[in-house]
Amino acid sequence: MAQPIRWRYVLPSLHFLACLTSYVGLLIPSLQFLGILLSLVLLADLPVSLLAYGLGWKHPALAATWVFVAGTLWWYLLGRAVQALFLGFTNRNDPPAKLTG
Repeated sequence: MAQPIRWRYVLPSLHFLACLTSYVGLLIPSLQFLGILLSLVLLADLPVSLLAYGLGWKHPALAATWVFVAGTLWWYLLGRAVQALFLGFTNRNDPPAKLTG
């Protein structure tokens, strides 16, 4: 049985850490220069962050929560899709199983 690939958690973890760092940069005055990361995260999450762009004008807390949760989930699902494609590609060259009976 193949070991599960654990690197699928790397991108969601990096996304969550970037969101957390940017939010800390927006809250603490001496770290305001880190707040620019939020715009980079929004660009990286572009299909998911479209809702955050719309919500950000009237409901900024809901938009930030959406970026944190839905963006991290988005990167997790992308990692799972890459894992499925990779496993499908690597198992393609295996000979088919023979039925014995």
